[in-house]
Amino acid sequence: MHLEAAYQQARMCNLHRRPSRFLVPALYSYSSKAAAPIIPIDSKHSTTSASLSRTKPSQTEPLEVLNPPATTLPPPLVLPTREPNITGTRKLTFYYRTGKAYLSFYKAGVKAIYQNYQILRKLRPRIPRGKSLEQALRDGALSRAEYQLIRRTRRDVSRIPLFGLVLAICGEFTPLVVVFMGLNGAVPTTCHIPRQIDGAREKLEARRQKSFREGTITNHEVENMDNVQRTPRPVLVHVGRSLGLYSSLWDRIGLTPTVLLPWRIRKALDRIDVDDFAIERDGGVERLSDEEVKLAAVERGLDVVGKPTGDIRSTVFEWMQARKRAPMINLLSSRPPSWPRE
Repeated sequence: MHLEAAYQQARMCNLHRRPSRFLVPALYSYSSKAAAPIIPIDSKHSTTSASLSRTKPSQTEPLEVLNPPATTLPPPLVLPTREPNITGTRKLTFYYRTGKAYLSFYKAGVKAIYQNYQILRKLRPRIPRGKSLEQALRDGALSRAEYQLIRRTRRDVSRIPLFGLVLAICGEFTPLVVVFMGLNGAVPTTCHIPRQIDGAREKLEARRQKSFREGTITNHEVENMDNVQRTPRPVLVHVGRSLGLYSSLWDRIGLTPTVLLPWRIRKALDRIDVDDFAIERDGGVERLSDEEVKLAAVERGLDVVGKPTGDIRSTVFEWMQARKRAPMINLLSSRPPSWPRE
């Protein structure tokens, strides 16, 4: 009851916040018409094309500082409807149109990376020389939307060479190669198809549940996130599995990358910590878009598959409240019902 009251109070407070002073890079959106307005991430897309257009933000609406632009996410994928009992030429036509739809989707995703990169270049002067991206965010030089755009664009750009090679060779068959060969790590996030996203989340959650069943870890003496080196090894292994920080292939062969795992966990904790700070500063959990709140939950090791968006949002809000009373390692190594509360 106290938690629900706190959530409602935080929501009402944020509704009356003044627009932030940050400039947002929300200049691009997915649309089928050049003059179409920006499409919210959580809206139902009814477009029949995955083309991109450049639009200008309204001068009367407050600039977005919390949610990055829609071009950091995959564009809408609109596939042709398969009629029952089709044969012959009509069946070939259906497969041809499906392949063309996937190819258009990938082209739109690659174009989005280019557009995001143009924004990234304009944001570079805002990052003081000698400071990291995280430090620039904490110092107020960047908003969360800008921080996430830069972070996601850097990751997507690094994946372009290998993905471009796969796309050039496989063409319309790229989705089959990506899904069945498990090439998620080689595909930019703007080119992830829905089946690919759902499949990756289901596998991650199944692995997390298995790790919990093997032995739930709670109430460990971990003072703060800087003490990863002193964290018991079973905790590190569980957190690594829960966040997907190392391949499940290591579990299959009975080994764990103990040398790299502490470093990867520390990097993940730093990334989550700075994002928690940015969410709290730039609007709160209640202002996150539906897709952004799902991404925030996945990044924090929280289940999202088959859950309503409202429940996911409440769990992320609980995470933010529990962070004030417990070390992050403790939250990652226990289930939400066991998190400390007022």
